[in-house]
Amino acid sequence: MLRILYVCVSFFVSFLVTNVWLFRFNKETPFRGGDAKNMIEEFAIYGLDINTMYLVGSLKVIASVGLIIGLLKTKFSVYSSLLMAILMTGAIYFHFKISDPAIKYFPSVLMLICSIFIYFSSKRILKTS
Repeated sequence: MLRILYVCVSFFVSFLVTNVWLFRFNKETPFRGGDAKNMIEEFAIYGLDINTMYLVGSLKVIASVGLIIGLLKTKFSVYSSLLMAILMTGAIYFHFKISDPAIKYFPSVLMLICSIFIYFSSKRILKTS
């Protein structure tokens, strides 16, 4: 049962994060920080420059790919989920910093919880293998 949930949650996080950074980058969503209409505006509202935005985006996509690789090589999930959890903690911080309502940072909180679940699940799977 743990393995099935681990696989489902890994796909969920990977799909959602990749979708945001590769396919919804220039699109308006109800979850963008402040009144931003795209990712560039969102990072500007947070007071972050475009280089930081591309660094964060690259790290999130790398972590997402790592979660998928981790389904075959579990050790990848340990590191990828840890990286994702750190990045999601940062996202939550910036939403709080600009006083966004809860709905704006709900996806980041959900991804953080999922990343923590993946981290501990992958550690347990490695231990029992």
